[in-house]
Amino acid sequence: MRIIADRNIPLLPSLFEEQELVQVEAREISADLLSQADALIVRSVTQVDSRLLTGSSVRFVATATSGVDHVDLSWLTNSNIAFSSAAGANATAVADYVMAAFSWYLQRAGKRPEQLRCGIVGVGHVGAEVLRRFRALGCVTLACDPPRQESGDPLTYDFEGLSALSSCDVVSLHVPLNSFGRHKTAGLIDGEFLGALPEGALLINTSRGGVLNEREATHTLTLRKDIHLVLDVFEGEPHAEPDLVSVTHLITPHIAGYSRRSKHLAARQVAKALMGFFDLDIPQPGESADSIDQMRLELATGKPDEVWQVALQCFDLTAISDSFKRGVRQGDSEGIFDYLRKQCSGRSEYAEYSAGGQMTAQASDYLAGLGFAMDRESDRSELGRRS
Repeated sequence: MRIIADRNIPLLPSLFEEQELVQVEAREISADLLSQADALIVRSVTQVDSRLLTGSSVRFVATATSGVDHVDLSWLTNSNIAFSSAAGANATAVADYVMAAFSWYLQRAGKRPEQLRCGIVGVGHVGAEVLRRFRALGCVTLACDPPRQESGDPLTYDFEGLSALSSCDVVSLHVPLNSFGRHKTAGLIDGEFLGALPEGALLINTSRGGVLNEREATHTLTLRKDIHLVLDVFEGEPHAEPDLVSVTHLITPHIAGYSRRSKHLAARQVAKALMGFFDLDIPQPGESADSIDQMRLELATGKPDEVWQVALQCFDLTAISDSFKRGVRQGDSEGIFDYLRKQCSGRSEYAEYSAGGQMTAQASDYLAGLGFAMDRESDRSELGRRS
């Protein structure tokens, strides 16, 4: 069996060692290359549609991503081509990104989580994890997910409409990009919503660029300079509009879901689906397939305000954003986009850091809420018990 795959998806050679695996750069995947292929495995960089697959022998397509807006699902269905995604594999990685952006915001605003109202739009795999962490940090939380609410899920009884979330200090977006239908999300966040946010609010978009109306956002944020905007996604990727970049505080090249762990989970998830479809033996990972040494994390002061600094040291969004912005200013948006994505592919998740030593009880709770692993032997100071 011949499999064409994006070169930047890890583990595939070991997972498909008994198959003919051809790995190429994402932008080199073409109709000619797929003419004699049985299966295709991509990331979000590759647009999968009739132009790519018409005339090919491909019977199975998989994307090692949670989002699927780069895949023409209707065309695949009508063409009897099976499909699978890696939904949920990057949930903890994206939640780490949101927590890093939140930590950056807390430093700038000089506030504590329990003083803030946080809204989550879209409560799927990622949104549910972000919601859980905001609540663990002590934030007042509001959630909006009309499709899930209409499903009759009893856990959604207290969901709010989108307009209610405009009262939140922090809003994080976790919805698919739908251009049509009752639950259209293209342009969901417009100038009116942004303009209604409280003074100094933060908006984070790690879903898809089209969910934010970029033209209206650029105009609104030119007037509302107090609003903090953090974007990991934008329309026209890898090319970012300079005007949008100029009003965005932090902008990164679609790397929120990039971590070593999430990429390995995604690779195994799509490999299992492919092997199942073709009725092949599914390779079993060894016991130490993803094992790594737990990294020790020691706070210098052990006080709550240091937690946000530590979160950014472990995931330096500011440095990534500064590098990307420089590339855009120099007219090399595509080059810096691809370079930074490769640089971030081995990123460690917060749960891979073990925090210990003396720290206040509040600092310990904040670290755990952000997603860090906690050393059960850590010694909380008496000062911390009283703070």
